[in-house]
Amino acid sequence: MKMIDTGKEPMIETYRWICGDRLCDTIFCYKSKPENQTVCNLWSVSKLSDFHDARLAEATKKINAIFDRLEKANKKAKRDKERKLSFIEFQSRLLLVWAGYGVVGPDDDFKTIKKALSLRS
Repeated sequence: MKMIDTGKEPMIETYRWICGDRLCDTIFCYKSKPENQTVCNLWSVSKLSDFHDARLAEATKKINAIFDRLEKANKKAKRDKERKLSFIEFQSRLLLVWAGYGVVGPDDDFKTIKKALSLRS
């Protein structure tokens, strides 16, 4: 089945991050409209331009290949296979982390929050 380009972007889930423990040994991400966590993968382009030339296109290809190798190695290792290689943003700078999911946050749907907090109607 071929996708029809309607000109509208698909809805993308966005996330925020928190330290999962007091020492911040674990990073957890939760759904959130304001985003400061991104699953790793850089956009590539179909056509070179002044703002994304051949050098940047080649660097993007190499960086994405590194990310792919890290993800594959993580899945083979006896580590948390559910975590995802991600960028988190703090003070306008990016940090590369392994991010876990499953934490409930204020932007989750009511049913999810109600269950997580054991709320009664």
